[in-house]
Amino acid sequence: MQINESNSPELGHAPKHNKPSARLTIWGILLALVIGVITGTVGTVLHLNSFWTGSFGIPWGVAVALVVAGLAQWWIGLRTANIIAPGLTGIAQYATLAVFSTMTRGDIFTVPITAGTCQVVPHLVIANLAWHIGLIVLTMIIVVLLNRTLRRTRDQLTASDTQSHPAVHVGQNR
Repeated sequence: MQINESNSPELGHAPKHNKPSARLTIWGILLALVIGVITGTVGTVLHLNSFWTGSFGIPWGVAVALVVAGLAQWWIGLRTANIIAPGLTGIAQYATLAVFSTMTRGDIFTVPITAGTCQVVPHLVIANLAWHIGLIVLTMIIVVLLNRTLRRTRDQLTASDTQSHPAVHVGQNR
């Protein structure tokens, strides 16, 4: 960047950088938490749905719930370009699961893990465990993948910026 009157440090002006800030704003935090509560509610309601074939059940609800949760975390991470946002979304999803599991009467959103339920409805026990453990694992995987994606994107933007704006201009090389 060439120094002129409008961006001279001697005149009190700082040079303007083209790189956007990677800080998470309060709106990004609120959006991550709201998306987490909404998708946590949807996932908690969906995760015990299954297709009963007569002799065993196929727990399709937990797969849909984990896909919804993962897509929400990935979207909020790309939207904010910050790896903290999907972590906050995952925490909000798990907190919503905990609230639904403990604050409701009866076993509406969870299945008790006992010997009886493991024999009668093992697919629901598997779905319940997959939802509880899957949210934690999914959040960690999304944060790692998003970190790699954002770093690769920033590196590509930096490389293209240096190619389009070389440090030494042709007129300055005398």
